[in-house]
Amino acid sequence: MLYTVTLYALLVTGLAASIGFLAMHRPRRFFRKVEINASWRVIIVGLWYARSLVLLGIRGARPEHAWWDILLSLGLLAAIDALLLVRFFSYLRYLREHPRDAPTAV
Repeated sequence: MLYTVTLYALLVTGLAASIGFLAMHRPRRFFRKVEINASWRVIIVGLWYARSLVLLGIRGARPEHAWWDILLSLGLLAAIDALLLVRFFSYLRYLREHPRDAPTAV
């Protein structure tokens, strides 16, 4: 049960950070190297998290037998979440410091 709750919490946190960043970051030229680095990685991880949430909802959580495997899986998921949150909050800070560079809605 704790494994399932932790898995849902980590996946929802990462997906929220991914969607939040993408909602704020609207580049003009989406296929530049800088934009691929800034946005596409977040898109890929967000899609991966969304897929994982759907599969978790369908199949349920089946923890592995070894405790170290569970710990490794949740640890890596938490590390990816941390990186997504760093990107999200650093972009918020950038928007506060550079309001004229903020993307405008089309």
